[in-house]
Amino acid sequence: MTPNPSQHSSAPTLWVITSRYLKPQEELAEVTPRHRAWLDQHYRSGLFLVSGRMLSGQGGVLLAHAESQEQLEEVFKDDPFVLEGCSEYTYTPFTPVKRGRALMLAGVPLVE
Repeated sequence: MTPNPSQHSSAPTLWVITSRYLKPQEELAEVTPRHRAWLDQHYRSGLFLVSGRMLSGQGGVLLAHAESQEQLEEVFKDDPFVLEGCSEYTYTPFTPVKRGRALMLAGVPLVE
């Protein structure tokens, strides 16, 4: 199991998840409605915090709050973009040490 970088801290582990598109935009467009419904499910559960397409158009970025990479990989197995071969993902964990007012995150000090 991938170690939790914040296991000795009260701050949660956050993950920067980066996708790289593997198919042309026309094919992505066909799968995007199902992908967005899948995203919504995980926003409602609290797993996903924010996401969007890169300005380059070559992939996307997502910020998630998860315990391990294994947890994320299990969730992403059901992503329509993965199931249809449209995207691949990389997972980068970090422990937040500061936050602004826009983000409510227990255990992470607010900079006022």
